[in-house]
Amino acid sequence: MADLRVFDYVGRSMERLGFLKRLLKRASATSTSNLENLGKDLISTVSQKHRVPITKARFEYVKSRVREDIFKSVKKEVDLWIKEGRNPPEVYIEIQDLYLADPSIPSQAGRLVVDNWRRYPALGTNLCLIRKGTYSLNTRGVSFLSFINPEELNAFTKYDPETNPLKINRQQGLLLLYSLIENDGEVIIPLWNNINKSLFTEKEAGDLLPNIYRKIISRHRTRLLPVDIRERLDVIEDTARSIEKVALSGKGYGGTSPRETAIRPRLEPYVDIGIFTKTNRIKYEYQVSSVGEVWLENLSGDRTSDDIGTFLQSQFFATSAAAQAITARTLTSSDEIVPYLRSAWNAISSSNGYAPIEEIALVAGVKALIEEQLIIEIEQARKALVAFQKDNPYQVRFTVDRLGVLAHAKFVEDSAPS
Repeated sequence: MADLRVFDYVGRSMERLGFLKRLLKRASATSTSNLENLGKDLISTVSQKHRVPITKARFEYVKSRVREDIFKSVKKEVDLWIKEGRNPPEVYIEIQDLYLADPSIPSQAGRLVVDNWRRYPALGTNLCLIRKGTYSLNTRGVSFLSFINPEELNAFTKYDPETNPLKINRQQGLLLLYSLIENDGEVIIPLWNNINKSLFTEKEAGDLLPNIYRKIISRHRTRLLPVDIRERLDVIEDTARSIEKVALSGKGYGGTSPRETAIRPRLEPYVDIGIFTKTNRIKYEYQVSSVGEVWLENLSGDRTSDDIGTFLQSQFFATSAAAQAITARTLTSSDEIVPYLRSAWNAISSSNGYAPIEEIALVAGVKALIEEQLIIEIEQARKALVAFQKDNPYQVRFTVDRLGVLAHAKFVEDSAPS
């Protein structure tokens, strides 16, 4: 359980969750990697240009988000196409722009730029999908990859008009929402509690951050803290001061404003998941969706790090079912739950056969809810696994952490020792 549920670094972070798919695929290729390997691969991949016919949707997107000199070489043909309805000319467009121009994508913001390649992997490390330092795949990253189709990964290198890899499906969204709350819940929950649900802007949401940050700092500094947590609190405090300084200066908003860089990864990913919606997909203006209203209602009030952990363990999937209007049955018996746990374990276990119990339960819970309308809360899954092991001691093995708490599980063949 995280001691401090606040993102470690958010400067110029990627905004579209779909880009994580390529990032994790690259990280999965080797046991260790580095920032340059991941960041430069991502930006070079999504910057590849493809020659395609211009469409109205692509034209409107390019006009608002990309330099218009993309049309210079075919300006005459574009003008004739617009004015006289001639055949649409073909132009070279980056593959990321082709997917962002898709009319079915919920937000068209978040285009990646070459100069910020070093900063983009931070969303993966903040969500514990990628390990800091080695930039290798974490178990949560393995879990996320298990919900990604090969077609989505291939679409990053070869444009596929039938597969938009920037879209987040319900399984992917549920796992990422769990990770977002788990790792940034102390910020986003009070943020949700204070926004204007009918309409709010990025600027208005960003102005709420200094007060939220200071409450987090005040709450944690009453405890005995390790050095790394104290240092992170100092960074959060500096960010709060920087945001307030920008607000008091009266200067224009945008660019590399600390308010913008701190709030954007707390808003745009939730559009991908469906908690927020945008009337204008280009602008940073938001409304709370019907799905989001359920989450805001169930995560109202002050929540400490421990409170958030309890919610994730015991109420996450029931809330997910209510938010998505799924009529679901809650599983409680070991006989019903364990087959889902075994299936999840098969999907994410490491080379030594073990996987974190919480991770097994999370993957099982996502699959059970979305595919079969069944609720398996993580706390209940843990109890079911322990009960199953007592009745079948040779089918499951556990490891314990330094505090003596069950940490990892491994399913084995049902055979008693000779």
